[in-house]
Amino acid sequence: MIGMWLKGVVRARSGSLALAAVGIVAATALIGVIGVFGASSARTMTERAMAAVPVDWQVAVANGSNVSALREKLPASAPIRAERRVGYADVAALVAKTGDTIQTTGAGQALGLPTDYAAAFPGQVRLLLGGGEGVRLAQQTAANLHVTVGDTVTVRPSGGGEFDVRVDGIVDLPDADAMFQTIGPAKGPTATAPPDNVVILPMAMWSEHFGQAASAPEGRAREQIHVALDRAVLPISPDQAFTDATGRAHNFEVRAAGAAMIGDNLSARLSAVRQDALFARLLLLFLGLPGVVLALLMTASIARADTGRRRREQALLGLRGASRRQIAVLAGAEASLVAFVGGFCGIVVAALVAGIALHADLRLPEMRFWLAVAFCAGFAIALAVVLTPVYRDMRSTSIVARRAWVAAADNPAWRKYYVDLALIATAGVITWRSASTGYQVVLAPEGVAATAIDYTAFLAPLAFWMGCGLLALRLTSLCLSAGRRYLKAMLAPIAGSLASPVAASLSRQHRRIAAGAALVALAVAFAMATSIFNTTYDAQLLVDAQLTNGADVTVTGSNATPAGAALGQIRATPGVAAAEPMQHRFAYVGKDLQDLYGVDASRIGGATMIADAYFANGDARKTLAKLAATKDGVLVSQETVNDFQLSLGDPINLRLQNASDRQYETVPFHVVGVVKEFPTAPHDSFLVANAAYVAAQSGDPSAEIVLVRASGDPAALAAALRAKLDAGALKTTELSQAVHLIGSSLTAVDLSGLSAIEGIFAVLFVAMATGLTLWLGQSERARSNAILLSLGASQAGVRSFLWSEGLAMLGAGTLFGAPIGAAAAWILVRLLGGVFDPPPETLAAPWSYLAIVAVGGVGATFAAILAQGHWSKEWAALELRAGR
Repeated sequence: MIGMWLKGVVRARSGSLALAAVGIVAATALIGVIGVFGASSARTMTERAMAAVPVDWQVAVANGSNVSALREKLPASAPIRAERRVGYADVAALVAKTGDTIQTTGAGQALGLPTDYAAAFPGQVRLLLGGGEGVRLAQQTAANLHVTVGDTVTVRPSGGGEFDVRVDGIVDLPDADAMFQTIGPAKGPTATAPPDNVVILPMAMWSEHFGQAASAPEGRAREQIHVALDRAVLPISPDQAFTDATGRAHNFEVRAAGAAMIGDNLSARLSAVRQDALFARLLLLFLGLPGVVLALLMTASIARADTGRRRREQALLGLRGASRRQIAVLAGAEASLVAFVGGFCGIVVAALVAGIALHADLRLPEMRFWLAVAFCAGFAIALAVVLTPVYRDMRSTSIVARRAWVAAADNPAWRKYYVDLALIATAGVITWRSASTGYQVVLAPEGVAATAIDYTAFLAPLAFWMGCGLLALRLTSLCLSAGRRYLKAMLAPIAGSLASPVAASLSRQHRRIAAGAALVALAVAFAMATSIFNTTYDAQLLVDAQLTNGADVTVTGSNATPAGAALGQIRATPGVAAAEPMQHRFAYVGKDLQDLYGVDASRIGGATMIADAYFANGDARKTLAKLAATKDGVLVSQETVNDFQLSLGDPINLRLQNASDRQYETVPFHVVGVVKEFPTAPHDSFLVANAAYVAAQSGDPSAEIVLVRASGDPAALAAALRAKLDAGALKTTELSQAVHLIGSSLTAVDLSGLSAIEGIFAVLFVAMATGLTLWLGQSERARSNAILLSLGASQAGVRSFLWSEGLAMLGAGTLFGAPIGAAAAWILVRLLGGVFDPPPETLAAPWSYLAIVAVGGVGATFAAILAQGHWSKEWAALELRAGR
C-alpha cells in the first residue's frame, strides 16, 4: 500500500515534491559545508600550532641516570622523527677582552648541541653570522661582550675551572623561552625567563668540561633529550591531538620510572589551540545556524502552501475507510521520501562544494563524519517540519476542533505573549552585560593567548535574529491589516483604477503576505549579517597580520647588522611604496627590561598602518603628533602605566645601553601617551620613543628594523628583497608568514572560502523567499484571479495584484531585513572584539555583494510574477467549476 501510494504521489505531484525538497537540500548542504569547514579549519589550526613548535618533548634526565637507556625507550611510547642529546650547564660569567677594555657578563648558560642539531630541529637555532658549527654566542650575549666571529671568550663555569673558546658564529634562539624552561614536578613548561647570556658548545666540548658535573647528584649541569615526534600519526583535531600527545608523554614517564621528566611543548601548544578550535566551531555554528533555520522555514512554508491538497486527500482516504493510523503512515512515508531525497541531495551538494571550493579532503574520517551528521540532522529536522502540520490537521477532525485550531492561528502564542520583544530584550541585555563587564573571548595575559568563552554571549545574535524576524511579521501584518487607506495611495501608480481592490486584497491576505515578508527579511538579514561579519573578519585578519609582522614586508637585522643600513637598497627595489627604519632596543624601567622602539613619528604611518585602536585615547594622529613635538617624549604601554602608577606628563628615567662602552646609562623621558599595540611589539610591556632622541642618547643611530609598504604583492616583494639583501644577516618576512605566526589565534580560521559559499546560499535564500513564496501563493489566489477575469478584468489588471503583492513582500522584507542584518553583524563583531588584535574600528560592508543580493531578490520576484501572468477565459471557467 505504501509503495503504491508513493508511486502515485511521485507520478502526480513530482513538481511539488521537488519544491519541498529544495529547502531540505539547502539546510542539509549548509550544515554539511559548515561541519566540513570546521573540521578542515581545526586541521589547519593543529598543523599551524605544531609547526610553531621546534622541539616537541624536552626530556629532562635526572642526574646520574643512563641517557642511552632512556633514548632506547622513546620509540616504545611514540613514533620518533628525531632525537638528540643536549647539555645544559650553569655559567657564572662570560668574559671578553676587546682592546683595552674587559667586558664581563652576569650568570648564563652553556648549551651543548650535536653538530646536526639545527638540521634535526629546524627553527630552534637561527644563524646570524659566521658558521653553523663550533662555538656560537647568542646575539645579545655577543653584543654585551662586544665580540664577533673570531674573537676569544672566557667561560667561567659555576664551581669549575674557566676555559677559553673561539667564537665561530653568532646565532638567534627564537624559541628560547621553551628551550630554557624549568622542567619540574608539574611535568610541563613553566613561565621562566630565558637566560640573558648563552654560549653554545659542540656536545663533545660540553661533555669534556661539564660531563662530570652532569653525573653528580647535585651538579650544576644536566642533560636533556630533545625529541621531535612523527606528527603524521596525530589526530587532526587539536583537542584529540592534545589528548593523544599527552598520553604518549605520560606513557614514557611511566617507562622512565622517575629517571626523566618531560617538558611537553607540543601538548602545551595544543592545549591553548584546542580552546580556540572549540570556539571556532561555535563561531561557524552561529554564522550558519540562521541559514539552516531559514532553509527549514522555507520548507515549512512550502508544506503550508500544500495544506488544501493535503486536507482533501486525508478526507478522501477517510471516506474510503482508511484509519487514522493508516493515514498517518502514508503521510509519514511521503514526508520520509521528501526528507530522504532532500537530505541525500544535500550531502552530495555539500561534498561537491567542500571538495571544490574548500579543497577539503573528504577521504578523512572526520569529513565523512560531518557529512553523515548533516544528513541525519537534515533528515530528522525536515521530517519534523513536514509532518508537524500533517499531524496537527489530523487531530482537527471535528468542527469544534477545527474552529479551535483557527482561533489559535488567529492569535498564536508568540504574538499574544510578545515573544518577539522578549527575544530582542534578551539580546540587548546579554550584549549590554558583555560590554559593561569588558568581556573578551580571547585573553592575553603576559602575551600568552588563552580563551575564556562565555557561551551565553552567543545567545545575543541568535535571539536578536529570531526576535526581529517575529517583529517584522507582527509589524508587516499590522500595517497591511490596518493601513488599507495608505496602501491604496501607495499602489495607485501600479494598480491604477484597481488600487482600492488591490489594497483590500493585500489587507485581507495580510497574514500570508506578512509571513512572506518576514522570510524575505530573515533572508536579507542573513545575507547582510554574514557578509558584513565575514568582510570585517577578513579585513581585521589583515590588520592582525600586519601588526604582528610590522608591515606588508618587514626586514629585521641585529645590532651587528642593522637592517637600516640597507634602507637605500630597500627603497630602490621595485614594488616598494614606502620604507621607514625603526629602532628596536631594550631599556630598563626600574628593574624591568622592556622593548624600546625608536621611530620617526611623523613618517612611520607611511610604511605601515597605525590604527586609532593602538592608543588608549583612540586617536593615532594626535598621539603621534604629540610624540613628534616632544623631543624626549615616550609612549608607555598600558601595563607599564599600571605597574608603575604613571600619568601623562610624568618624567620617567629609563636606562639605555650606550654604544661606546655597552653600559646602561640613565636617560630622562616624559610620558606623552599610552600605547596598547604597536607594529612588531609584544603584547605586554614596551615603549615607543623618537628615534632621533634615542640615537643621540645612546650614541647609536642604527635601526634594526625596516618596515616596508608594498605597492603590489607582499610575497613577491619579500622574495625580491631576500634575493637582493644578505639573507644570512637580515630576515625578511611578509604578511602570509605572519598569519602562520598567529596560528593559535581564532583569526587563523580563514573564512574566505566559507564566506563565498554562505554568500551564494544567501542569494538563493533571498530569491527563494521572494520568488518561491509568490509562486506557492498562486493556488491561494487562483480563484480570486478567475473571478476577476470572469468579471471582465484584463490580464494586466489581474497582474497588478501580483505586482503589488510581490513588491509588498520585497519592500517590507528589505526594509526590515537590512537593519536587522547590520545590527546582528554589529552584535557578533562586538562580542568577538577580543578575538581581533586590535578590535575593528568600523564594520566593513561588501557593497558589490549586497548589490548582487538585491538584484537576485528583485529578479526572482519579477520571474515569479511573469511566470504566473498567462491566464485565459477558459482557465478561469475551469477554475470556477472546480470550486476550490
